[in-house]
Amino acid sequence: MRAFIAIGLPARIKNTLTEIQHKLNTGEFKVNWVKPQNLHLTLKFLGDISPEQLEQIKTTVEKITDNSGRFKVKLGKLGVFPDLRTGRIIWAGAEEVPSGLKQLVERLEAELIESGIPKELRPFCAHITIGRIKSCPLPSVLQKTLDRIEMNVSGPGEFNCEKVILFESRPGPGGPVYTALKELNLKIS
Repeated sequence: MRAFIAIGLPARIKNTLTEIQHKLNTGEFKVNWVKPQNLHLTLKFLGDISPEQLEQIKTTVEKITDNSGRFKVKLGKLGVFPDLRTGRIIWAGAEEVPSGLKQLVERLEAELIESGIPKELRPFCAHITIGRIKSCPLPSVLQKTLDRIEMNVSGPGEFNCEKVILFESRPGPGGPVYTALKELNLKIS
């Protein structure tokens, strides 16, 4: 099964991100927009895992969340991965990575190695994927659109991160279907 670990988003943040998607949907480039119910802040992509790994991962994530406090994330910028010229992903990102989030991700990276999950080599970027670019004739058009939205939309705001969710991802005819396999509360500080 394919799986990942993420933080779920409150409805008001999903609504704001959906409004941003609509404003970005100018018709000047083709994008598959992430459905509101699938919006999340990814902590760790696990890839294909076995049933045995799943049980180990559940135990590891439970141990980590038992010792990790809640924190807030403030979103406020838009970007493209890997870059404008070869953009594939449009994302909304955190203004800065809070220490609680940074520590949580570092612990996941370090401790999931025991479950056979390789460590991510790229630096962590706190972001929410809002769309997957299918075609964009001119990177400058995409940049102007992102700049215009950033100027006209005050950041999606701040939200509390209270729960870590282990998701299964299955392909579906209308895009991926995410199923929560385990939800774990972060401790109240």
